[in-house]
Amino acid sequence: MAKKRKQNRNHQKPNKKANLDKSHTSHSTAAAAAAAASSSSSSSSGFNSSFISYSNGNSSSKYSKSNNVPLPPLFPHSPNLPLPQNDFLRNIEPYKESFRTAIDTSYEGFAVDQPGGLEKKGRKKCESPSYFQHHDVQKALLKMDQHGLFRTDVTQPFGLGTKCAKTYVTRCLLGEEGTTYKYLGLRMFAHPWNIDIGNGTNTTNEGTSSDEGKEINTALNAISTLNQNLTGRTQTHLKGLEQTRQRRNYSSHPCIKGRAKYDVALINRMTNAPDLKKEPTMGKGKCSVSWHADSSLEHFSSIAVYHTIVSDEDIAKEEAASNEEEISRSTQKQANKNSLPVSNEATELATKWSIAMRVAHDSEGPGASRRGSNIDSSVINDSPAVAVSLPPQSAYYLLDDFNHHHQHSVLVNNDVASAGVRFASTHRLLREGHNVNFMLERCRVTCSQFHKKGPKLWRSEQLLLSNIESEWIRQFYIQGEGHKKNLWKYWEQPMCQLLNYWGQLEKRTKQVLDLLTNAAFARCGEHEKNKTNGEPPSKAERKQREKQKKALATVEDLIRRTAGGSNIDDPTEILYQPICVLLEERAKMRSLWTQRENEGVFKGMESEYWPLDVPFKFDHLDNAKSADKEVGISPLGGTSKQLTKICQELKMCARAFLSRDGNHLPAMKTVLVASQQADSTRSPEPLQSSSNDEKREGSVVKEKREKDKELLTKKIDEVKEPLAATQQTQETTKKTLKSEESKKTTEETPAIILIKRPRTTESDHRKDLDWKGWKSVKIGLEMQNPWGRKLLDGTKTIETRAYDLPKSLIGKKIDILQSKGGKDCVSGLSNVMVGEEITNAVQPIGWAIFARVEVYRYKGKFIADEKKHCVEQSSNYGWNDDTNVIYGWVVSKCGRYGKKRKKAKVLLRRMRSLFEIQ
Repeated sequence: MAKKRKQNRNHQKPNKKANLDKSHTSHSTAAAAAAAASSSSSSSSGFNSSFISYSNGNSSSKYSKSNNVPLPPLFPHSPNLPLPQNDFLRNIEPYKESFRTAIDTSYEGFAVDQPGGLEKKGRKKCESPSYFQHHDVQKALLKMDQHGLFRTDVTQPFGLGTKCAKTYVTRCLLGEEGTTYKYLGLRMFAHPWNIDIGNGTNTTNEGTSSDEGKEINTALNAISTLNQNLTGRTQTHLKGLEQTRQRRNYSSHPCIKGRAKYDVALINRMTNAPDLKKEPTMGKGKCSVSWHADSSLEHFSSIAVYHTIVSDEDIAKEEAASNEEEISRSTQKQANKNSLPVSNEATELATKWSIAMRVAHDSEGPGASRRGSNIDSSVINDSPAVAVSLPPQSAYYLLDDFNHHHQHSVLVNNDVASAGVRFASTHRLLREGHNVNFMLERCRVTCSQFHKKGPKLWRSEQLLLSNIESEWIRQFYIQGEGHKKNLWKYWEQPMCQLLNYWGQLEKRTKQVLDLLTNAAFARCGEHEKNKTNGEPPSKAERKQREKQKKALATVEDLIRRTAGGSNIDDPTEILYQPICVLLEERAKMRSLWTQRENEGVFKGMESEYWPLDVPFKFDHLDNAKSADKEVGISPLGGTSKQLTKICQELKMCARAFLSRDGNHLPAMKTVLVASQQADSTRSPEPLQSSSNDEKREGSVVKEKREKDKELLTKKIDEVKEPLAATQQTQETTKKTLKSEESKKTTEETPAIILIKRPRTTESDHRKDLDWKGWKSVKIGLEMQNPWGRKLLDGTKTIETRAYDLPKSLIGKKIDILQSKGGKDCVSGLSNVMVGEEITNAVQPIGWAIFARVEVYRYKGKFIADEKKHCVEQSSNYGWNDDTNVIYGWVVSKCGRYGKKRKKAKVLLRRMRSLFEIQ
């Protein structure tokens, strides 16, 4: 039996040499297959199989010092594996073998899914699997772009108090309900992909039609389906990675810690903008997305990216298809196969975009705190940086701990004026604290414990208050009116709830401050003074003394419980000082947020990006109520200076509490704000002094004061009666003279009309798209000669502008104010014009009604509509290298005015070329 057990043990013992040979053979076979596929396909693709072999079976690994997690295998430097000098390692000759070896070792965990469909393998054509609904995804991306969901963000990468910067890409966040994603100091708020916004009265913004809502809903659902497909593919790739690691480690134990799940998708829309910065390490190409590792993610969670590149040809086809009632049979057939034909232009453009990667240990994950704030400090130069160009409609994956030990960026070639538009939908799994429902539950639990007291509880309340103010409320409103308009239908309820909880926590802060202040006054004996002045204390005084006594008893009990029965030299270190520190931090935070909201970067952007005023109301009474749900009410001061002053007074109370000396106490306010606000017309009563040395007035003095007051009131009434009569007589005389003077002036000079020039400020001429005046006032549009005539005679059916038309002006009659021809893109009119100034400079030649706005985000579409807007490509009004978007105001009706036309008295610029006519 013993011999038999020994034989069984020998049978179970792994043959290391056999496994090594087997693993090496497997790797060689995969590399040979990849090489064969690479030689027979387009050079634009770095990979040609749907799965990447993850590791060379005989490579070694190091371990992270922080958590004993294996680091990526080392690249085996060898003369047989040449590397380029001062350039990225790519899948091109003579570096193909070196590239595949790097992917199998240093970049273990990087996988790719090809687009699928018909592919050439040698001389034969065969159909490879397609895992995604390419047609639906591309249509969804273009619809989201058309409806303005992609926006420029202003980030603050190095935290509050540092410089802000615009993103080179426009972005949109989608995800599960309540999801957010904080990236580079900015919290993005997601469009939920699981909520129907096409139906219902409370889900559509003002000015958004139900058709637009349904289109957006369809687009969001398409990205949700893409997310499900990417989740399934991630699970498959994780199994392959686990098998490879098990073979390498000669173990059957699980070695994958992450899970296949995504709850958010950040979609970047990228173009080859002229102001992109050069890639800093190699100087090859420009960075559309700079070097980074994704943050705020669940540890060991994978990342999936679906990317496609859209050309002008693709956009034109999509536009043609969307304008028809049904898609052509051939297109429908392709859609049923989950594939979408990629234009030759888009395939060529794919070679101009690259995903660059480099090894950088502990860039994110459990050991990220070890690397410090310098992102370049963890880069491993011994491992070559690689760059991968993938065809449109492909997906790539950063599996398990790949994001922990690698950084990536997106590059575009230097030598191209246009590289099309690249959409990249990056799917991630965020940590729990980035969902608003998690924060709302924290607020609910915290506010339900207000009946409890203690330093630990107070600290958690103050930290939560600062968190929801700085990380949620201010983050939402700093992103401007356009951001709020896009998201308010989803985020109105949670944001109003956060504002309400913020108000409750501010009120709680006031209660804690009052408790500590009253305890300090009671400890100094202030509640025992002035008891024997010959007159009993008033009800308010008795109430205040009782309040101070109870506060002292409560604070002393808290000190005893916190100290655990031991003596403490400085009891204020337990209660007073921690609150002071937290108040100082919040004062600093508010000061830095004020700086951020006034950053110069916003001045160069459209008004829809300007930060909104945060709906906080400070210095309000505790019992103040507001009908507006979108408001946070605080009984405390809101500015940084006011908070600093409150903190200083609390420090004085702490000193007085410790020394029992009333001279250290701050001055007490003796007039209640409530009485002042309750009846502002009431005559103010004499103030009682708060000085400790002042004696209470006796009954004799009080009686004399009442008599003096009655006598003074009587004298005032005696003076007021004749004064009122005299004033009434003067007013009657003044009106009579004014009326006679007016009649006389009208009879003598009937032809002279005096027009007063309005006094305005700069803000009067820079109204935003939501200004309420668009509905109520008469509006004129300045158009230089001959564009106004072309619009009225029907030659020009779309008026192009660099800015949007206010929603309130759609369907409204607008006067066409034709000015003399001048410099292109420069108004020839002053901000304010009156009388003859108008006659000499501009002529109202007709009117027009605009039915909708066509948003041009692509050059090809703009050029295709040249006959409609009459703007030639060579014109200064045309599409140039710096153009991102052009708005086309589509004319539905127009007409000319006759010669007999009432002249305008005043023209007042309200926004760009839109004037108010008076």
